[in-house]
Amino acid sequence: MKKILTIVCLASLLPAFSFAEKLPNLKKQASWGDKEKKEFLNYLKSDQPMPAGDVKSVSSSNANGKGKAFSKAKYVSLAPVLDTIIHDDSPGSKREPATLGVKFLAGGHVFSWVRYYAGVKYSEVRQDKLDGGRANLSHLEIPVGLELALIPLGTPHTRYVLLRGGVSEHRFSGSVKKTDFKESLLGWTLAWNLGLGYEWQFSNSNWRFHTLAEGYRSFSGGGRAPFYGIGLTTGFVYTF
Repeated sequence: MKKILTIVCLASLLPAFSFAEKLPNLKKQASWGDKEKKEFLNYLKSDQPMPAGDVKSVSSSNANGKGKAFSKAKYVSLAPVLDTIIHDDSPGSKREPATLGVKFLAGGHVFSWVRYYAGVKYSEVRQDKLDGGRANLSHLEIPVGLELALIPLGTPHTRYVLLRGGVSEHRFSGSVKKTDFKESLLGWTLAWNLGLGYEWQFSNSNWRFHTLAEGYRSFSGGGRAPFYGIGLTTGFVYTF
């Protein structure tokens, strides 16, 4: 009888020894196959304590020990722009022919649907002179502001409606003098901007296509001719 009890006790201890011997190498979990995964599962079912030294805490920081800050997406855009300007002179206004220019913008995300932007735009405009001639002026614009990237209901999350608002500095220059005009555009003038557009992100790509209509109007004062303008930008955006 005593011999039988001894055999039963030894038999009850066999599973524990068996599981302990088959515990896979925890330091090589990335290379585990089905066999190692099954052995580890059996070990967990045995309720045995985990061997000391095999389990290590893993820091959420990067390899060099320094925490990596969350990086929000940024973007750059270089696109042609068709722009027209209207001189808001008394007693009436005069619309100049549309000219082709170029606009560069760079920006990033404040939130997932709010973005900031800044950039530069260059085009040319014409203005009537007092002697009856026409002057060609260079038009430099430096815009800054915020835009909302909204996803319309029922559309894929790669389509955005853009609502843009901000301010811009406009500089008009040329080989003429302020006295050549009744009300000169020459110099720097501050304006406000509003825009409405559409953006489409290509599948599995950092590239986006966008088109945007934008208007601007100069703030009153400053001794310069008031003006407002309308532009259409169509081009590509690269995100990173």
